[in-house]
Amino acid sequence: MGNEDDTEVLEDGSFTRPYFLTQGRTRSDAGELAVEAMVAVSAGSTMPADHDLAAIYSLCKTPNSIAEISAKCSMPLGVARVLVADLWGAGTLEVLETTRSDDIAIVRRLLDGIRNR
Repeated sequence: MGNEDDTEVLEDGSFTRPYFLTQGRTRSDAGELAVEAMVAVSAGSTMPADHDLAAIYSLCKTPNSIAEISAKCSMPLGVARVLVADLWGAGTLEVLETTRSDDIAIVRRLLDGIRNR
């Protein structure tokens, strides 16, 4: 028996293991994406037929990070990384340019924003 952390409840109330969603893969053939990578639906792409991929597609009509997708879809982070990378590899999602961490002005604005909360 699995525990709550390694199963997903399907619409019909049954459970599935995360590795079933990725067909046992821990990495996508398309490559590996960082959990903070921002992704969005590619222009001209269509919603996938698969339920889990369609949920990711719907979320990505506005940019989301892989970590956000994992949380919002209630799926393990590793599963979200593989499925998002699959969609990226198929051209359904695009990876948006992220800010370089060496841009000191952005880091300072971020810190100021945190201090002023």
